[in-house]
Amino acid sequence: MPKALLIAEKPSLMRDIEKVYKKMNLPITIEFASFVGHVVELKEPHEYKPEWKKWNLDLLPMMPERYEFRVKKTAASVYKNIADQLKHGRYDFVINACDAGMEGENIFYAFYKKANCKLPVKRFWTSQTTEPAIRDALNNLIDENDLLIKNLRNAAMYRMIFDWLVGLNLTRAATVKGGRTIKVGRVMTPTLAIVVQRELEIRNFVPQPYFQIELDLGGFKALWFDPKTKSNKIETLEQAQVIMQGLTQEVTVADVKTERKTIFAPSLHSLLELQKEANKFFGMTSAETLKVAQSLYETKKLITYPRTESKHLPTNFAKTIDRNLTAIQSMPQYSELTTSILQDKSRVQKIQYSKKYVDDKKLTDHHAITVTDVKLGSKKLTPYEDKIYQLIVKRLLAIFMDPYVVDKTQMTFTCGGEHFKATGNVVIDEGYTVLYNAHKKKQVESNLPALAVGEKRSVKDAKVLSKVTEPPARYTDSTLLDAMFHAGRFVEDKALQEVLKDAEGIGTSATRAEILEKLVAVGMLTRDGKSFAATQFGMDVIDSMKHHDIVSPVLTAVWSKKLKDIVDGTLSSRQFYEDMQRYIIDSTANFKAIDMEVAEKEVVVVGVCKKCGGKVIEGFKGYQCTTKGCKFFISKVLMRAKITPNDARKLLAGKETREIRFTWKSGKKGKAKLKLEDDQLQFVFANPKQ
Repeated sequence: MPKALLIAEKPSLMRDIEKVYKKMNLPITIEFASFVGHVVELKEPHEYKPEWKKWNLDLLPMMPERYEFRVKKTAASVYKNIADQLKHGRYDFVINACDAGMEGENIFYAFYKKANCKLPVKRFWTSQTTEPAIRDALNNLIDENDLLIKNLRNAAMYRMIFDWLVGLNLTRAATVKGGRTIKVGRVMTPTLAIVVQRELEIRNFVPQPYFQIELDLGGFKALWFDPKTKSNKIETLEQAQVIMQGLTQEVTVADVKTERKTIFAPSLHSLLELQKEANKFFGMTSAETLKVAQSLYETKKLITYPRTESKHLPTNFAKTIDRNLTAIQSMPQYSELTTSILQDKSRVQKIQYSKKYVDDKKLTDHHAITVTDVKLGSKKLTPYEDKIYQLIVKRLLAIFMDPYVVDKTQMTFTCGGEHFKATGNVVIDEGYTVLYNAHKKKQVESNLPALAVGEKRSVKDAKVLSKVTEPPARYTDSTLLDAMFHAGRFVEDKALQEVLKDAEGIGTSATRAEILEKLVAVGMLTRDGKSFAATQFGMDVIDSMKHHDIVSPVLTAVWSKKLKDIVDGTLSSRQFYEDMQRYIIDSTANFKAIDMEVAEKEVVVVGVCKKCGGKVIEGFKGYQCTTKGCKFFISKVLMRAKITPNDARKLLAGKETREIRFTWKSGKKGKAKLKLEDDQLQFVFANPKQ
């Protein structure tokens, strides 16, 4: 009987497949292994040629003749175990069970090449992790030479190489020209440009005064408006006073329009939607939300895979949705509601067949985020974990609840020949929104009385309101993630808009949060409360590059179209590679000619050196002593954890840091504080046995 090694992208998927395999009677023997995402990465330049270690314009562009991989330090043990398993397992073939998409192909074949594996490959292909879907994929393994799979694999490799070449060559050219580290990237730079553009709009904004006239009609108010332009703004105080002089002591109802709005619960969460909602309700950053969601998925097993672009469930998953609802039923605050949903079979079936929430055709690599069938029970959640889990629970319950129904009424009045308008809402049925009462903003619009056309109403008071126009709001995590997703808004070409729409903007749900954090870390953006602001450094970078396509989402659109053409078979890999080489050569030459005038990096002193008493400042990779010859240094990244400037200040002041989550070489994760003893970092565990 043929023997195969199935390699999944992550342990949870491996376990799901293995569980189904054991129930089947396949004519092959399968053993199982799992990556933890990417286990290899492209080599650094100096690993190809020692002289490429120098940041020298004369060495650019750097384009290896052959692209090679190295093992990621954080995944060394995983790589070794699977490579050894392949070497000694005497397998007839390998099964690639990484995620069904371009990135899944990349993760598997980067490893496959690095491990120098020569075994044939079969593709396990499904976007779902339900038992029927896994069973079907195991019964219908796809040959590695299948044209679509082969094209997808080529596109995945070239996308990775393209991004590597762009980042490497343009970052080095910009850094050398600018005299300080200037990160450049296909997604990073246009994201920075979006924030810089908003910053310029705010800085260049000139407030314009305007006036409004408000009538108090007893229990509600109405605003003047121009029936031709529909505007309620009056340019000068003199104009407003002229209007005021012509007003009478009563108004006449000219028109009454009432429209009933029925608003159904929103779709389930994609990662983007979850990040936006967490930012809106709790002020959480996109990176914080992703980290918490990953913990709920990996450690607590309470939610499905979070790094997804999809907002829909697959049909097979929906068929057993009662299991997921039963898990929620064990939570006291939702017990009564969930019980009523489960008892109403027709209500459940209605959702199971609703294309708004369940649609196989709208799935991406993964389905929407929702709760698993694992009960919360006695699991202890952190405050943030509880917040995120509650959001996901509520979003699932909401789709089974009645819609929100509201009557929106607009009344128009005449008074002394002028027109006034009042609007108001009457909630008919709160529906699913009762789940979100704690987050509801106070109702701004008042309820309007029942008035008929022609009816008169006394004017209790009339006054002129003096106002000024306001600048556009700065981006928050929520609105900036949305701008990245809808990057086509910043592109004029209709065809490229469609490409960006198909590509779901710039970056992915899995990478956008990381990109925002990098822009903050390198000093191009700064966080001001919940908002992002471009620093002078960031603005200088975009100004210096403004004539290069790297600042626009158009670059992503053009190259996404080329990658799609590879997948569709209308563009050869050879042609793509030639186009890519020309682009890198031309772009690097343009960057060499750019006059990079950027603000000097502000020196941030975090404390006094424990070795020599000199100043310790924040550098790009860590906190270092400024005294010549002193080697005191604290890295910004330790065991996959970030050491912030505030952490460094505490250490140098002889205090313990906050509790930080570290990842040991074994892959085990745990929390500990740090302290400095004799200029050496030491862990301080809450539980000494750890």
